[in-house]
Amino acid sequence: MKAFVLVALSLCIAQPAFAQNAPPPITVPSSLSLAEARAIIDGAVAYTREQNMRMAIVVVDQAGYVVASERMDGISPSNMRFAEGKAFASAMLRATTEALGDLAKSRPDRYHGIMNMYPGRVYLVGGGVPLVTDGKLVGAVGVAGLPQGVDEKAGRAGIAAWEKLRDAKK
Repeated sequence: MKAFVLVALSLCIAQPAFAQNAPPPITVPSSLSLAEARAIIDGAVAYTREQNMRMAIVVVDQAGYVVASERMDGISPSNMRFAEGKAFASAMLRATTEALGDLAKSRPDRYHGIMNMYPGRVYLVGGGVPLVTDGKLVGAVGVAGLPQGVDEKAGRAGIAAWEKLRDAKK
């Protein structure tokens, strides 16, 4: 018992030395900065306000991880999940969710395959758009809460704002 107490005590005393030698945190490189994601969100929000509507928007990186999101006042919280599902699907499958949703009619085998590959993660209705620059996928945007067809228009308005920001940096 004394040996156990001595070992435990020595580990407690030595712990600060371990903390000082800890490796730096691991960071995951992203092709899409927070400032760029905010530009997409701001552009989509401006478009939506012009239409006198409300929405939820999620921007993900090329791996499908959320970079930034926003839910406008008065929009259902469930729309955040829908928007994330659209953005994730667009990033993973490199297509608009409108086109992916059409697979239910033209290629039901493929549609159901996608739904089974990513259960609970994808939402295959219009509003998800991949973000591509110089032919390279850098992420995707997903918009939810607007009428059919308007979700994608809001997302594309955000993408236009992002492209303007990227052009200004050149």
